Amino acid sequence: MSALPFEGIRIADFGWIFAVPHATAWLGALGADVIRIESTRAPDLVRFLTGTNGQVGINRSGAFHSINTSRRSLTLNLAKPEAQEIARRIVAKSDIVTENYTVGNMMKYGLGYADLVKVKPDIIMMSGTPLGQSGPYANTVGFGPTTQAFAGLCHITGYPGSTPCGIGGTWPDFAVGTGMVFFLLAALHHRDRTGEGQYLDLSMAEMVTTMIPEAMMEFLMNGRDPLPLGNRDDAMAPHGVFPTAGEDRWIAIAIASDEEFAALAEVLGVPSLARDPLYLRLSNRLANVDSLEREIAARSRNFDRDELVAKLRERNIATGPVYNAGELVEDAAFQSSGMMVTLNHGEVGARAVPGMPVRFSAIDPDYFGSPMMGEHTEQVLTELLGMPAEEISRLRAAEVIV
Repeated sequence: MSALPFEGIRIADFGWIFAVPHATAWLGALGADVIRIESTRAPDLVRFLTGTNGQVGINRSGAFHSINTSRRSLTLNLAKPEAQEIARRIVAKSDIVTENYTVGNMMKYGLGYADLVKVKPDIIMMSGTPLGQSGPYANTVGFGPTTQAFAGLCHITGYPGSTPCGIGGTWPDFAVGTGMVFFLLAALHHRDRTGEGQYLDLSMAEMVTTMIPEAMMEFLMNGRDPLPLGNRDDAMAPHGVFPTAGEDRWIAIAIASDEEFAALAEVLGVPSLARDPLYLRLSNRLANVDSLEREIAARSRNFDRDELVAKLRERNIATGPVYNAGELVEDAAFQSSGMMVTLNHGEVGARAVPGMPVRFSAIDPDYFGSPMMGEHTEQVLTELLGMPAEEISRLRAAEVIV
């Protein structure tokens, strides 16, 4: 097998929760040596989410296993000066440092960018925080929902006349993590050309704001404050989800032209709907969207969901089933995509977790299971820093390694 693109790159990863671990998992799968620096004194919250087989434990979180693949784990008690020095020694042998602690924490431990460039002048360091490292809100603690709200997303999400809504799940962490990969690669490219490292100050809220350009431009260029549309679209109708036969089964449909609407009406068994003056043209359908959606729903509920999806796809209409998690992982196309990989874990055994949503024709990613807490502590200290076993034992006794 040919060398992976990031072989020889080492990442000292202080990241936790979702965004940074997501980014470093992808880099690890592509060859980087990711060393996750953590502590039993302040473990990653995700280590205690979704216990495997109903049992919660520091090494049993399905969420942690799915996000923290392709890395090693080293435990350090960063409150101890000796642990801070070990961390700096690891950084001295690394190319990248990643972290998403509250602003000031890395500096408190003597691990801020100004400290680290003294031990590795060309180090690349990336900090990801809700609202950046500077400014009046820099010290604000935040999670995905509060970041979405500050970024303006919640204001335009939801149904007309209702309260602001967030996006489900742990968004925007994974979108931000994907962006982090791009920014780190840009910094690596810059270092390879110039020999210079740099500091990356990433604001998660700013990243989310870049993902709602239509709303921002509507206000900045036209002075109009966009309001939530629910599942609707201001340039397509119908555009949304509609009920099908059975309990809580839905289909998503998006119609972009009059010709597509005529095809939809035929499949639903009401071709006359496309000739109705209320729905003849897009402008008519948008003006009468409430009654249009009622007409579509009254017909769609008579069809089996998957059969209706197949019929509409035959007519080149944008459509798809609204899957729950179980239906998604059982879908034949999803299973054949290769995105899910089965990896071994030291405590819970072989488990399927998501890999990268891409197929490389010339790269075979190196996926391996997430680490148990501190699983590679001795390995890293011995092989990377040359510590003898008796020194490691002393550090454990002194609670430098915890």
